[in-house]
Amino acid sequence: NPGLARRERWTAFGLAAAASCAVETAFVLAGAWPVMPYSALEIALLGAAFLWVERRAGEWERVTVAGDRVIVEREAGGARERREFNRYWLRVDVEAAAPGGQPQLRLSGGGTSWVFGSALPVNERIAVARELRRMTGMRW
Repeated sequence: NPGLARRERWTAFGLAAAASCAVETAFVLAGAWPVMPYSALEIALLGAAFLWVERRAGEWERVTVAGDRVIVEREAGGARERREFNRYWLRVDVEAAAPGGQPQLRLSGGGTSWVFGSALPVNERIAVARELRRMTGMRW
């Protein structure tokens, strides 16, 4: 859930880059020209960070329970995936985390499996698992 719209993000980048250039110009005019490469590096790294945020801003996951179907969808890196599971055959597991990792929410059924909610905090991931179990009638 991006905090800023695309135009607002790039406006913020432009303002930060302009401020950096203004400070750089003041130092160069005072005779401290060695700040120029550092300022250029700063702007380049900030631009790379904004590009990374821009790329990730369009990623999403959705789970829909409709009738006897559970539909999971994901869009990441410009590719959209969709799977449907039978509501009553769906298995909802929270897999133990590897050392140093976080537990994963895995949906399984009909010979396929799907890791869901990797962008969610752990407590929300567990809450989603609990709600899906309730909605599908899965026993604990």
